Amino acid sequence: MEKKDAFYLENLDDVMAFLIQLEPTDTSELTHVKEAIDKIIETSDHLSSRDLLSKASQKLNDLIHGETSDPSGLMREIENLIGEATGSPAGDEPSTEQASEENHPQPEPARCFSFPEDSDPELISAFITETQDLISEAESALLSLEANPDDMDAVNTVFRAFHTVKGTASFLGLEHLSNLAHHAESLLSKVRDGEIRLIGTHADIALNSVDMIKEFIQIIQNGLGGEQMRLPEGYEKLIEILSDPHQETNPLEDVPRVGDILVAQGKAERDEIEAVALDKGDRPIGEAIVRSGVATLSDVAHAIRTQKKMIASESTPESSVRVRTDRLDRLIDMVGELVIAYSMVAQDEAVRTDEGELQKKVTHTGKIIRELQDLTLSLRMVPLKPVFQRMTRLVRDLSKRSGKLINFITEGEETEIDRNMVDIIKDPLIHMIRNAVDHGIELPDLRERRGKPREGVIRLAAYHSGGNVVVEVQDDGAGLNKEKIVQKAISKGLIRSAKGMTDREIYNLIFAPGFSTAEEVTDVSGRGVGMDVVKRNVELLGGRIDISSQQGEGTTFTLKLPLTMAITDGMLVRVGEERYIIPTASIYMSFCPRREDLSTYAERGEMVVFRGELMPVFRLHKLFGIEGAVEDPTEGLLVIMEDGDQRYALLVDELLSQHQVVVKSLGEGLGNIEGISGGAILGDGRVGLILDPAGISSIARRKEEVR
Repeated sequence: MEKKDAFYLENLDDVMAFLIQLEPTDTSELTHVKEAIDKIIETSDHLSSRDLLSKASQKLNDLIHGETSDPSGLMREIENLIGEATGSPAGDEPSTEQASEENHPQPEPARCFSFPEDSDPELISAFITETQDLISEAESALLSLEANPDDMDAVNTVFRAFHTVKGTASFLGLEHLSNLAHHAESLLSKVRDGEIRLIGTHADIALNSVDMIKEFIQIIQNGLGGEQMRLPEGYEKLIEILSDPHQETNPLEDVPRVGDILVAQGKAERDEIEAVALDKGDRPIGEAIVRSGVATLSDVAHAIRTQKKMIASESTPESSVRVRTDRLDRLIDMVGELVIAYSMVAQDEAVRTDEGELQKKVTHTGKIIRELQDLTLSLRMVPLKPVFQRMTRLVRDLSKRSGKLINFITEGEETEIDRNMVDIIKDPLIHMIRNAVDHGIELPDLRERRGKPREGVIRLAAYHSGGNVVVEVQDDGAGLNKEKIVQKAISKGLIRSAKGMTDREIYNLIFAPGFSTAEEVTDVSGRGVGMDVVKRNVELLGGRIDISSQQGEGTTFTLKLPLTMAITDGMLVRVGEERYIIPTASIYMSFCPRREDLSTYAERGEMVVFRGELMPVFRLHKLFGIEGAVEDPTEGLLVIMEDGDQRYALLVDELLSQHQVVVKSLGEGLGNIEGISGGAILGDGRVGLILDPAGISSIARRKEEVR
């Protein structure tokens, strides 16, 4: 369904039609919706309608500014309020008959549907899950077909998805969905037979079919929760497009697949196969085709072998089993508790001093528990492919709307990350991709004048590095304008001047709420809403984001995230009587400094020279107010920490041991503590706080500035 332009939302019907196509993260478009509603409120004389719309406007304001813990739920409330308001005509008092209809609204029978009386909710739930997977694969295959229309494997993937949805929906009595899938399958049948190519308009129609099946699935899922089910907007129009006379379905849908294969391979004509199918009697279709001379024995044999391969690939037994996520999370939590309990046993004095069989048994148990822990953690790891696939679709749609030519490249989509992190990383990627399209990539004519190819490139890549997952969003567009960023930051009171600021510090200013250097607001971006969300979500995951840019050449955003939020490899250190855990991935190395390597500058900070590199020294005991710690760096240990592209040395008393610890939240009571990312229960039952290298650096640098 094609979105109506947001600037032409003149009545509630237009508003509602536009709103149902948006996601809670589409803040720019939601702002247009709010403006349209506020304008309608000004011209409305009907009290009921005005009150409902005022509530909707306030909730939209909360959604736009991120003041909700349940964006999807708030979105549904807004849709319900506007839906109620559409029943109250603005400008006129309702007649008695109208008031009666408002008090007892009757849905349009033709647009409502329901489950059959004998339907099984469990079967429908399983169907929803299976269809979501199928449609996700189909969408990915459709996007790849635009680049390579002759990829028959991709065509078959989409065809099988529509075919399966059609058959199962029909079995469950969901006739409208079955009808849609049937027409979409017929379109793919034409593609498979070589009658049309899945590019341009045909690709849009196929993608619209996928979108509507997704919408159907959401409606059915809500129906299981008791909501009334209505046909998606544009259902009849899409069926009409799919049933266009120029793409009319084959009158003989039940022609055996052998005949379909012969036609697809160019060994026979469709009308010849149909004639044989009608007059074959009891003979197998293959024998009838050979007897009639439509195709040779060799061609039919090859088609049958192809058919068997296809059947074999479709009938391969499922090699996986679905597990409820709450059970999986509970299993991982229990294994974490097991690891903690084992650590307590292994570090018990009776075990540590034993030199006999007990020590051997405990050591052997430790190996098994470590393998069990690694296995359970791998269960919650999922590939980034679905997220990357959504970004591919996003770029395709945005490039069409903006008139820009964009080559979107994805790399490392099979890189795995913690399942709980996937939903959180999705929003930052959406914002960065939107900005890359809207602010980064230039229009084709402008790129040509600047000596660049007319087609811009956006690259989304993921890979593992040092126990972390790195996600990069890179474009070859205009790059960030440092002067504009500085001027905007000064005007907003964020800084007084850019004197002494590094490029990295200047670029990080764009993460301030409401910060934008855009000269005009578009329906894609420009209001400064988004980059603060990116930074907040990345930090919530215990990761960090870095920016590198060259004006006129492009920009790269690099997200560095932990593999999982459930466990971390860390180095246990002692400072005074306290013990802390430093994530191993943030440690470059540790060393005992010599006195001649240490120096101070401007009576404010300490520095150390290591292998020719000068770096600041931060004393952990001073940052956290710990008594009894080592004061002389030459008597302690300096741990070199990496904070983005910068390094600093952290003074600790000693390194105790390396551990793989189960990360525990500090709880809502403590909230976020700068410099601390969480806690872990140590072998003796005490809590060790996990240090956040970026937070430690931030605290130390602030203290230096105020000296």
